[in-house]
Parts: sequence; structure tokens; C-alpha cells
Amino acid sequence: AGISFSNQLNKDRQNTIIQDDYIAAWVHEAKAPLTAMKLMIDANKSSPSIFKIEAEWLRIFLLIDQQLYISRLSSLESDYVLDEVLVQDIVSVEIRELMSWCREKNLAIETEGLETVIVTDKKWCRFIVRQILSNAIKYSPRDGIIYITAHTEATGHCILSIEDEGPGIPDHDLPRIFDKGFTGGMGRLSNSATGLGLYLAKKVSNQIGIQLSAISKKDNGTILKMNFSLENDFDQIRR
Repeated sequence: AGISFSNQLNKDRQNTIIQDDYIAAWVHEAKAPLTAMKLMIDANKSSPSIFKIEAEWLRIFLLIDQQLYISRLSSLESDYVLDEVLVQDIVSVEIRELMSWCREKNLAIETEGLETVIVTDKKWCRFIVRQILSNAIKYSPRDGIIYITAHTEATGHCILSIEDEGPGIPDHDLPRIFDKGFTGGMGRLSNSATGLGLYLAKKVSNQIGIQLSAISKKDNGTILKMNFSLENDFDQIRR
């Protein structure tokens, strides 16, 4: 019976690997025409309707890109790579990626303290910031402001905060915003395509040594905080 169970387990693992490889291959194939579309969008910026098309293109692109990251999650714990990077280098790229959404709602983004150096996996950290910033843009009021700030505490830990002026989250929903599929009772998350963004951000954060937390009140905006580990913390995280 032990051998039979072991064989079934190995078979299940192989099927999972095949499925993950298929998803990754499909995502790469799907991104090719999206890349061609983006080139055409960039070449026609003068067209009044192009901003709306670009915003819709971005929604498709981010959903497909999110799926690629999901397919890589199983190998994340052993594969992430630590580097010293400027917070600015992570945040500025994601702001540019999401700029068409900001233009759509005439949002301003104000930054402060992003010259801070952190130790993290740059690719996965960008993924976390993307999920948080996407939510902030989605639930910001038109003509609103998103504040992105970084500061270093006395302990040496850097904290990156992303704050919006949206409807906020009621107290009874706040503990659940990182749950898989949670969409919220007050409409803050009701337009989320998958209900996975903050769940994935939390899952990845836990695996690469970032403490992710939220502060919010109903009708008073939301702040997502990323508390980065120090370099000598990672030996403990990897155990």
C-alpha cells in the first residue's frame, strides 16, 4: 500500500509539473500578440480613443501576467534571488506600467523617501507592488491622489506604504482582505476580476520575507504597508 501511495504521489507531482509548464507556455504565447498590440498603441498615441484602448489592453495584460506568476509560485521558496535595490527602481517601473489607468481617472501619484535601499527579490517585489498599486488605482476616486512613501525605522527595517483616498474597508472586513477570493461587502473589492490580487501579494510576501499589513477605515482610504526584512533575517526565513 505504501508503494502504491508513493507512486500515486509521484504521478500527481508529475501532472502538476506538466500543468504548470503548459500554463507558463500558454502565457508566453498569449503575451506575444499583446506585445505587438502595445507597439501599435504606442505608435498611435495621438488618437483620442487610444487611451481607453490602452487601459483595456492593460487589464488583459495584467491578468495574463498574474497567471504566469501563479504558475511559478510552487518553486518560489527555493528560487528567489536577493539583491540590494532602491525602492525607487521597483516602484517607478510599476507606476509606468499602470499609468494608462491613472490617466483614465486623472489620478496623481506623490512619492517620498524612495531613495531607500532594501534587500529583496526585485522581480517578486515588483509583483507585490503591482497588486497593491492596482487596487489603489481601482478604488481611488476620480482626480484623487495616491501616496507612495518609504521610511526606515529605528530597527533598520524599511517600510513602504501605498495609500489611497478610496472608500476604505470596514473593520469587520479588514482581517479578511488577504483571503483567497475575498471580494468585500462594501464594494471596495467588488470589481476585482479574480479576488486574487491581495491574496497573492500576501502569499508572496510571506515567502520572501516581507510583512504585509493594511490600515483602513470605512470612507477614509486605505494604506498597505510592506515591512522589509533585513539581510541577516533571511537565513531564518529560508528554514
